[in-house]
Amino acid sequence: MLSRVTLRALPAAAVRATPPAMRFRALSSMMRAATPSSQMRVAASRRAPLFRYDSRRTMFIQTEGTPNVHALKFRPGVPVLTNGQTAEFLTPREAMASPLAKKLFAIDGVESCYFGPDFVTVVKEEDAVWQVMKPDIYGSIMDFFASGEAIMTDAATLEASDTAILPEDSETVAAIKELLDTRIRPTVQEDGGDIEYRGFEDGIVKLRLRGSCRTCDSSVVTLKHGIESMLKHYVPEVVSVVQEQDETEAINNREFQRLEEKLTSSA
Repeated sequence: MLSRVTLRALPAAAVRATPPAMRFRALSSMMRAATPSSQMRVAASRRAPLFRYDSRRTMFIQTEGTPNVHALKFRPGVPVLTNGQTAEFLTPREAMASPLAKKLFAIDGVESCYFGPDFVTVVKEEDAVWQVMKPDIYGSIMDFFASGEAIMTDAATLEASDTAILPEDSETVAAIKELLDTRIRPTVQEDGGDIEYRGFEDGIVKLRLRGSCRTCDSSVVTLKHGIESMLKHYVPEVVSVVQEQDETEAINNREFQRLEEKLTSSA
């Protein structure tokens, strides 16, 4: 994740005195040399067998571990989504919008799935076992791409580019979006996750962690010590970064808090 990236810091005064355009040119030159350590990913990477799904066509599915022990990244060797679009499915109901997601949710132990440009991240339930699930996941991915079906039944379900710079965006918001899109997002996607820009107000950047990052134990470290540190360094107007939960997660957390309060009061 981003917490593994170490950048050479610049003096704060020098950063504030530098025009935004020059900041990003400096950022680009520094970040080219700063790539996330892939030692953990290489060690966790496993190449799946060569699967043959008919007499004429084969698919090579590569799996990669992520910092989240309950998430695996599957690379089918073909594009999954195009034009920078992504899609995440947290419930079987949401999965109805995608034939591939429906197949994956039919597998026992699948908690959620996320589609990136060239990979599929599957998050399992805590008590599920990868060795049992993997053959079914391989088969589902293989069968889907052999079918020639569209990956989404409703194109509107695909996530719009949250980091697209709009005419009404301020210079600060444009700088934040550019940094997220060109430097931070590619690193997070390497670990099977993603970030979604949700807004900027009073110095606070609101983000949503997705894919493997959403349930990862190190998500707080990634958010505060990785993303926040980088944004504050190159965009001095940023004061902090907070995680914004989606509606399902917010409801679950509220219900859990109610249950916890009830148990505490009855003890």
